[in-house]
Amino acid sequence: MIDKKTNKEIGRVALPFLDYEHRNTEILIMIGEKDYWGKGYGKEAFQLLLDYVFIELNLHRVGLKVFSFNEKAIRMYGKLDFQVEGKLRESLYRNGKWHNIYLMGLLKSEYLKGN
Repeated sequence: MIDKKTNKEIGRVALPFLDYEHRNTEILIMIGEKDYWGKGYGKEAFQLLLDYVFIELNLHRVGLKVFSFNEKAIRMYGKLDFQVEGKLRESLYRNGKWHNIYLMGLLKSEYLKGN
């Protein structure tokens, strides 16, 4: 992800587990520059990547993992129609506490219905 005004890299998106045979993938997003958090860059990048995944690659399903304490990301994924499909209980230990990891997914039919 590049800020067009400054040409600075602010984050990355990836499809690390692209499975053409079963037409699904996992999607990752990371904005490393805190100055860019909460300004819509993540949602815009995610929307572009979902268009690519469902329209260009013709995949059926996208999945992701999100830490339970990342409430902003969970809200954004919900607005994009991702559904919580499960959780990995107490799978992350950070700052002296255990946290869950939520498994979320989105089907092509759900995505196209909302867009």
